[in-house]
Amino acid sequence: MKIVIALSVLLTTTTLRAESLDEKQYWKRQRDYINETLKRAERACGVAFTFDWVDQPALRSETEKTNHKPHSVCGNIVDSVASICREGSDEKAAVKAKITGFTCGHAKPRTLELTGGIVKLRGNNVEPNFSSWAKPWLLKHL
Repeated sequence: MKIVIALSVLLTTTTLRAESLDEKQYWKRQRDYINETLKRAERACGVAFTFDWVDQPALRSETEKTNHKPHSVCGNIVDSVASICREGSDEKAAVKAKITGFTCGHAKPRTLELTGGIVKLRGNNVEPNFSSWAKPWLLKHL
C-alpha cells in the first residue's frame, strides 16, 4: 500500500511540474503556429489533418539548443504535404487517400514514416534542405 501511495505522489508531482503555466503557454503558442500551418494545408488538400507532438520536453530542449522552436521543425512536413497538393488533382487525391495527420518529435538523424494515415516526423534544425529530403520520400509513399 505504501508503494502505491508513494508512486501516486511521484506521478502527481511529475505531472504538476510538466504542466506549469509557463509550459502550457509555451505549447499553446507552438500549437497556434502549427494550427495556422494545418489550416493552409487543409485549404490546399481538402483534408482536416490531425497533429500531435511526440516527447515535448525533448523536442523543446533540442530545438532551443539551436535557437529554434518546435513549430519550425514540425511545420515543415505539413508544408511539404500542402505543396504536393498544390501540384494538381492527382497529387491532391493521393494525399487525401493516404494522409490523415501528423506526429512530430525530435531525432538526429531525422526520419519519416507513414503508418495508418499518419506521417511521423522525427526531425531537427541541424540537417539542411528539408524539402529536398522530405518531398521525394512523400512522393514515393503516396
